[in-house]
Amino acid sequence: MRLKEDILKLIESDITGYKIHKETGISESTISRIRSGKIELGSISLDNATKLHAFYKKHKEEI
Repeated sequence: MRLKEDILKLIESDITGYKIHKETGISESTISRIRSGKIELGSISLDNATKLHAFYKKHKEEI
């Protein structure tokens, strides 16, 4: 599943939670909880998954 793989690459990248937050509107705390494993990637909303994937596609050269 490409979407999940791409989002996982983003979550594991060095791009700051702040930068992801500023461009996606997803709170830094949500991004932090995903990164720390407190929220499983499979349980995030479709809306957030879509935003994270769009961010990944825009910045994949940095990742």
